[in-house]
Amino acid sequence: MKIIKKILRRSEIGVLIPLLILWVITYMANKAFFSSTNMISLFRTVSISLLGAIGATFIFACGMMDLSAGSVYALSGMVAAISMKDLGLSVGVAVLLSLLVGVVIGLINALIVNKFEIPAFIATLGTQYIARGIVNVISEGKTYTGFSESFNAIGGIGFLGIPWSVYIAIIISIIAGFILKNTVYGRSLLAVGGNAETARVCGINIKRVRNIAFLISGILCAMAGLLSTARLSTAQVSAGTGWEMSIIAATIIGGVSMYGGYVTLIGAIIGVTLMETLTISMTMLKVNPYWQKIVIGIIILVAVGIDTYRRKKMSGGN
Repeated sequence: MKIIKKILRRSEIGVLIPLLILWVITYMANKAFFSSTNMISLFRTVSISLLGAIGATFIFACGMMDLSAGSVYALSGMVAAISMKDLGLSVGVAVLLSLLVGVVIGLINALIVNKFEIPAFIATLGTQYIARGIVNVISEGKTYTGFSESFNAIGGIGFLGIPWSVYIAIIISIIAGFILKNTVYGRSLLAVGGNAETARVCGINIKRVRNIAFLISGILCAMAGLLSTARLSTAQVSAGTGWEMSIIAATIIGGVSMYGGYVTLIGAIIGVTLMETLTISMTMLKVNPYWQKIVIGIIILVAVGIDTYRRKKMSGGN
């Protein structure tokens, strides 16, 4: 009973219960929901979105926001495609260039925010448009397909019939959890998000903490775009459109505070699973795609409202 009570007191239960209810409802409406094919598809999608959500978790932890995630996702995939199809580069080099996209944009975001003291919302909104524009310019609006088997294998099925992206997401989650909970950087990250001025007085290098957070976010979003491109064997200019809002909503729903100072990686994982399940469930239940966008928009508003309420309660406000 003590173990059960301890589990029920965890904040993540408030997200896990709706997820389980959604699973049951969808299964009752369509018995194919729990089929192995559908579950593999679900967790493959979850694993890719989770990479972006982990990046968002680091950004939120220090009180920042990154709206460039979807464009980094698209640009990384397009760079990999052009590197192989137009430039004739090897898969290894294409992968490295794809990840380099995340490094560069992450550092640019950090530079704009820290050096020029432009709010993260505005800075990353700007880089979002710039990166998306670059995708259109370098691709000339074309869709790239027909990649080599060695590249497609990156997004394919791996050991025990489980997609490689799931293994990658698990490894990244474990590393991220360790960093957030057991390292000096993780504690500094939360301190900066909780109260930047107090953190500065305590000797924490605020700019360095934020730089690393933006760098992590950029790399993980680029990795997500790369895995998605390999999975679909397609790179297109519209890839990742609106993706940043989905991972932001999923992260906040999971219990991560968008105002900084508090994170829960388990909650973020559950939040991403809930969002992706919702999308698949609505598709299986044949909900009009336009209504799907309305539902996701409502969820984003609810997520921000819940986080704002939670923050006021924690601060003792009304």
